[in-house]
Amino acid sequence: MMLRALLFCLLALSACSGATPLNEPDAATDVATPQLAITAAIASASLADDCPTPDAGASGSVARCAPSADAGALFDSACGSFCRQTSLQITFTVAAASASDPVLPVSITGVRLLDGATNAPIGTLTTREAQRWEGAQYVAWDSALRGYGETRASYKLSAPNWVQIGNGNTWSTYGRAYRLEVTVIIHGQTFVLRSGELMRAPEVVT
Repeated sequence: MMLRALLFCLLALSACSGATPLNEPDAATDVATPQLAITAAIASASLADDCPTPDAGASGSVARCAPSADAGALFDSACGSFCRQTSLQITFTVAAASASDPVLPVSITGVRLLDGATNAPIGTLTTREAQRWEGAQYVAWDSALRGYGETRASYKLSAPNWVQIGNGNTWSTYGRAYRLEVTVIIHGQTFVLRSGELMRAPEVVT
C-alpha cells in the first residue's frame, strides 16, 4: 500500500513541476546565422587579341599603345596598328537579411574557351587587371565584394591561340561559334559560368 502511495506522489510531482521534456529544444541557445545569397553571371565577353597595357613602363609590357575612343580596344599610334582586347565582364549580386555588410573575396580559378557547337574545350585563357564599374567608368578593383547589391566587374583576358585553333589557318577562326566557361570562387562557394555564343572579333575597326 505504501509503495503505491509513493509511486502516485512521484507521478504527481513530475506532472506538476513544469519540467521541459528532454526532446524539446532550448530556444535560448538557438542563434540565427545570416544566410548570404550570392549570384554571378557573365554579362558580356569579347574574343580578340591580347593588347599591351598602356603606360606599362618598366613592368615588362610594351607601352606604345594609347587608349582609343573604342572601349576595349587600343590603337598603337607608333606603328598605326589596331588592337582589340579579349575581355570578360561579370555581374555579381549579394543579398541577405543580415544587418552587417560582408566582405567577400572573389577568385577566378579558370577560364576555358569552348567550341560553340560541341562545348568541347579548345583553349585556356588567363585573367588580369580586374576592374569594377563605378559611376561612369571602370576603376581598379581588389577583387572583393563589399556590402550588398550589384558589382559589375571587368577583366582583360589573354588571347586564344588562334593559329592552333584554326590548324594553321587563322582565317577559319572567324565566323565560328565559341563559348567561355569561367570558374569563380566567392566566399568559399564555387560557381561555373558559361557565356552565350561568341564570335572572334574582327581585327579592323567596323
